[in-house]
Amino acid sequence: MIKFNRVLLCIIVLCYIGYTQEFLPYRKHHIALASDNDAYFEPTNYDRYYTAGHNLSYTSKEWLASPLGYVALSSLFATDRASAFSVALGQEIYTPAARFAVRPPANDAPYGGYLYLNTTIQNRTHNFMEQVSLSLGMVGKAAFGKEAQDWIHSLIHYYPLAGWEYQIKNEFIFNLYYKAIYRFDIIENIIDILPYGVIALGNAHTHAELGMRMRIGYGLHGDFGIQKSTINHIGSASINDDLRFYIIGGIAGRLVGRNIFIQGNTIGGFQTQLDMARFIYEAEIGALLAWKGISLAYVYSYKQKEFSTQLLDSNYATLRLEISF
Repeated sequence: MIKFNRVLLCIIVLCYIGYTQEFLPYRKHHIALASDNDAYFEPTNYDRYYTAGHNLSYTSKEWLASPLGYVALSSLFATDRASAFSVALGQEIYTPAARFAVRPPANDAPYGGYLYLNTTIQNRTHNFMEQVSLSLGMVGKAAFGKEAQDWIHSLIHYYPLAGWEYQIKNEFIFNLYYKAIYRFDIIENIIDILPYGVIALGNAHTHAELGMRMRIGYGLHGDFGIQKSTINHIGSASINDDLRFYIIGGIAGRLVGRNIFIQGNTIGGFQTQLDMARFIYEAEIGALLAWKGISLAYVYSYKQKEFSTQLLDSNYATLRLEISF
């Protein structure tokens, strides 16, 4: 009983020390390369639906009392608030299941490429982070989805897909995102739960999402979870140099109002008659290892069917490398 009381006292003291640590901004910049692909999980390497995405980003160091702090909602009145901004260039590729068909059937997803520039302002407190993002880009031939996929396939000696002539037509994309995530510590820096919400508004994506992640490992205060390549998801770069490693699992539900990669062009162009699912869920499991601002992560994601005639659920995995300097 005495030993148990000592252990309990040590846990309470460690938690108290963790919560009373001085709040400090992270003074390093970040370069990160994130890549989504169904080929990163061989059992689901089918080249269909959301088949690939790549994102190269720069994230600034953090500042206290920055004008960026006014681009916030929940954290606006926080006493301690660290602010940063990021810029990312990305591309996403979408293909139908009937990849051998010269003209994909009408009940299948359309071909689509998306090339975009994303800017984000991030504000965080000790256990809360919010991001406001603006994405500008193009879908259609101007997004070079066919060229990117053909080039990758040529490198691995894989055949090009046949139906890119019937892809979504050129359209300028304007999309806004608001994302917020909160960290509940179960055991300080060892086990936590991260509930989050995402609101997207634009002609590419309009949806509202609620989700939750759970992490088990060490050094969890070093970030707010793994960031995937697609900008529909929330995560963060490193916020300290400490050693951290963890496994992560999560699930989210999304209420969908608009998805250009299912419905086709907004006005004119290429439009489908697919019966789009208005509510979908996505599950994930992954792991991360980081030290001294360098991190490597892997996440496998499973997504429910997004339209009624979709053959199977879709799957993809994410590889992410981040270097802080």
